[in-house]
Amino acid sequence: MKRIHTLLAIGCGLLFAASTCFAQMYTVNDLGTLGGEWSDVTGINASGQVAGSSGLPNAAGHAFRTAPNRPINPHTDDLGTLGIPFHSEGWGINDSGQVVGGSFIQFFRGPFHAFRTSPNESINPATDDLGALSGGFSTARGVNFSGQVVGYASVTSGPAEHAFRTRPNRPIDPATDDLGTLGGLESQAADINAFGQVVGMATLAGDTEIHAFRTRPNRRINPATDDLGTFGGSVSYARGINDFGQVVGSARLPGDTVSHAFRTASNRSINPATDDLGTLGGTFSDALGINNYGQVTGLSYLPGDSDEHAFLYDGGKMQDLTTLIESDSSCEIARIGTVDINDAGQMAGSAICTGQTHAVRLDPIYHALVQQPINADGSSVFKNKRGTIPVKFRLTQHNARTCNLLPATLAITRASGGKLRSVDENEYGRGSSFKITGCQYHYNLVAKELGAGVYRADISINGIMVGHAVFAVK
Repeated sequence: MKRIHTLLAIGCGLLFAASTCFAQMYTVNDLGTLGGEWSDVTGINASGQVAGSSGLPNAAGHAFRTAPNRPINPHTDDLGTLGIPFHSEGWGINDSGQVVGGSFIQFFRGPFHAFRTSPNESINPATDDLGALSGGFSTARGVNFSGQVVGYASVTSGPAEHAFRTRPNRPIDPATDDLGTLGGLESQAADINAFGQVVGMATLAGDTEIHAFRTRPNRRINPATDDLGTFGGSVSYARGINDFGQVVGSARLPGDTVSHAFRTASNRSINPATDDLGTLGGTFSDALGINNYGQVTGLSYLPGDSDEHAFLYDGGKMQDLTTLIESDSSCEIARIGTVDINDAGQMAGSAICTGQTHAVRLDPIYHALVQQPINADGSSVFKNKRGTIPVKFRLTQHNARTCNLLPATLAITRASGGKLRSVDENEYGRGSSFKITGCQYHYNLVAKELGAGVYRADISINGIMVGHAVFAVK
């Protein structure tokens, strides 16, 4: 995940009265391929660069990385391999444009090693091979802003694989990077945040159950503290983590026949009472990506379990993304779906485009841009004695300013004592007011009722966050 300096979005608040709301919230961009018949996406960074794998004209598959907010360019975006031309896989990307994944270093059935590229460079076999633990296999799944890489690698102590986490921009060190397990034989790491916390799955003692885990920053897996539990079944998997320690994945319910997506609270275990994200009506859902605002993307079956659709979970609701994309899209995101989301709300995934599986990027149609007196960089500080704090947003549609102000909700979050909590309307509502002026949403918050602290005001349309304002009161 990315390093940011803002707060976590929680909850929903006041309804703004405005014009009729549209259901279309995203534009689908077909990213194409490296010249072959397919492409598959695995990650997106803050600037809209997308990473994944794609077929070549000769049917081999290579890792790729796009330019910011651009489709795949076969001439510039093919990352190559660790030496053998037939196969490489891209699995993660950080904000510097470093891509991680895996590649054969000899012909098929030979060693397969994890790699990490330099920023916005192709794979260099001389410098980017991360090696392995005590066995001959490794693959990378995630990378943070400092170049720490996580994944899993074979170990010679048994027919098993262990999760690993490297030091920044270093290869795998078998002496220090093996993260261990939750007491069983196996573990796999899926993601890492800016602080070195790693998530994934591991077997428990006896190897009859598989549980999601989240480590402490730059520590090994501790079975006593890092087991995230389940929804009552015997299996859970962690897929992603944000910089606040929120984890997403899937967990089975009692009986192990139903599996639901989950999102934990910051640095907490799975709580069946609060963390079950539900489904789109079927018996299965899986959360695959989370950003620093708590927005979650993944896959879910529809009623009758006839089909899989991509979903976005935001504002306490799981929404079918097929109902939120522009009607003239030539790509169908059902059945394959989205795997990652950045802090700008852009999502990356795969879809059926012109009869082929292609990587796609979903861009938000609406953005609400904070206006003065609140600075966009979150540096604004207001005195507690001040009467009101004007929170103003200007709405854009397809990056062009619009006066068609749709119904919206406002959520207030406060950071104090290292904790985050949603602020109830009663705590800032007395004397506050909302109005629309000059094609802007305009809400006045009463400073003395908020009290000292750092706040964020999130504005949402159709239950999807489209903008935020960060400020402090002292």
